[in-house]
Amino acid sequence: MRYEWLDERVDEIIERYESGQSLREIAEVFDVSTRPIQSRLHDHDVAMRNGGPAYTQLANRRDELVKAYERRCSLQTLADRYDTSPVAIRFHLEKSGADPISLPKTTDLGLSPSQVSVIQGELLGDGCLHSRYDGSCFFQLSTTTEEHARRLIAKLPDGFFPESQPNSITRLNQFTDEDYTSWVVSSRPQPLLQRMYEEWYEVRDEKNNRKIVPKDYHLDKTALLHWYWGDGNCSIRDSGAPRVSFATHGFPESCVEHLQSEVDRLGYDNYAVRQKGIEDGSGLYIRLRDYDARTFLDDLRRSNTLMAYDYKFPVPVKGDE
Repeated sequence: MRYEWLDERVDEIIERYESGQSLREIAEVFDVSTRPIQSRLHDHDVAMRNGGPAYTQLANRRDELVKAYERRCSLQTLADRYDTSPVAIRFHLEKSGADPISLPKTTDLGLSPSQVSVIQGELLGDGCLHSRYDGSCFFQLSTTTEEHARRLIAKLPDGFFPESQPNSITRLNQFTDEDYTSWVVSSRPQPLLQRMYEEWYEVRDEKNNRKIVPKDYHLDKTALLHWYWGDGNCSIRDSGAPRVSFATHGFPESCVEHLQSEVDRLGYDNYAVRQKGIEDGSGLYIRLRDYDARTFLDDLRRSNTLMAYDYKFPVPVKGDE
């Protein structure tokens, strides 16, 4: 059995695992064996607790965690440092006898690694971070797909976005003379976003600060899906594989090269195509090789839960392959 129905619940599976549930506990919830649960965690590059080169035995470092937390290190900051979730940090603080409720409070809501990947994927697309006068930062996305905006609200922690969102704005399209509606979500400021801004933006004196890709950025399947939702494109041709591309022309060339290597590492061969007329950016966008385009679409189609984006994942018609 392939358990395709589990693909529609993968966000819940990741959330349960990152909140501390074991593979067996999750498998019992879905009435399956641990193998399909583990394979979906691997498919989405979720760091496993039972080992790996970057794995840290937090149980052996609880004194270190308590000292850092008492020095006003937030749960989210510690989670970032140890590549885990704030829920896991809280668990080990409580096991060590500390009371996180009575310890110094911060405005961190606590994002799991998969939720951070969601934001990173949106940043690769149309999402952006805004720095305010006091140094705090908030995340914002404007999209013409209402379902996309609402899915972001559902995926990120309660309170990350104000309850009144998404907001809608209707404007006139100057090219078609028709109205279109944008759906906008703007988060509350978060210390994590302030740290992300320092990594994801290049400060410039004469021009507006621009988005970049951190040199050590590691692309995973969750971020890849959100990137494709936002800035991915699939065009159907009369013959041959669909043409899949990512709009990266606004990034510096070194950032595009890094993203190319990350996409390749995930198993999708690609090349860069130069677009003319781009004044602030490399003008390069990424296109998948034909022989990997179908594989990419098959892989991500299983994880796509937005019907509004079904057109980005066309199903092959017999005779086109």
